[in-house]
Amino acid sequence: MKSGIPFGYQQANCHNISHYISLLLASKGYQCAKIWAFAPVVYSTSSSKLISIPDKKNISPTGKIDWGYHVAPIVKVRIGNKVRKMAIDPGLFKTPVRYRTWLAKLKIKQLIYLIVDSEWYLFNSSMIPNSELLPYDESLDANPTNVKLPDWFSDKLITDFFKYEEDALEQHWIEQGLSVNETAIAFYDAEIKPILNSPEHQNLVYDYKMLVGNVFNFETVIRDGNWNYEMTTDFQIKHQEIIAKYRQIYLANLNKWQESMAVLNDLINN
Repeated sequence: MKSGIPFGYQQANCHNISHYISLLLASKGYQCAKIWAFAPVVYSTSSSKLISIPDKKNISPTGKIDWGYHVAPIVKVRIGNKVRKMAIDPGLFKTPVRYRTWLAKLKIKQLIYLIVDSEWYLFNSSMIPNSELLPYDESLDANPTNVKLPDWFSDKLITDFFKYEEDALEQHWIEQGLSVNETAIAFYDAEIKPILNSPEHQNLVYDYKMLVGNVFNFETVIRDGNWNYEMTTDFQIKHQEIIAKYRQIYLANLNKWQESMAVLNDLINN
């Protein structure tokens, strides 16, 4: 898919990549859905099990990438005399694959998946099981849920899906996510990869992995200009030049993706 989408950083933002692909397909007149896979940590209060895949770039401090959920666009393709549901996920596969092949790649038991319309951007979650929430009552002045979850979801913590609008749209969540991923790839290619296996640079490699290999740290420092318990003031002073450099790269990428989204929306709406 020749679109400049930053598939190479798998730590996060699959929902932003998936939604951008759905818009890209819509701009060309194609429809798609999305397949969401949820690890037990997302839907159960009694499990901490995540989806874990090997980090082939060796950028993560732990050597693996953990997800609570994963999502990909899904399209119907006629193969012979059958119509197959094919997942599009260049981060995991070079070509579209049958959705069950995509699910198998995640290699986790007790995985729950849903196939929903592409308009649903992301989901809300709650620490209160759905069965304990008040059911929707038409007599009350309240909004019904957007997506009616199957009955077997009744005790789960995924409460509803929402569209790309309001805060998400106004704050450019998709553009931010794509910019984070693209900036992280640029950091890896220019700063980590050349010294990854250099014995004399392993302390620096470790610091860079802590910054870039953990998306929470990378977003905190590069996107938000903030700090956390790992990205301390001392850490950021130590690496202030490289941090300043990639904050500027992030802002340039953000501007580029905002322009790209504007073009896509014009194509879809006109």
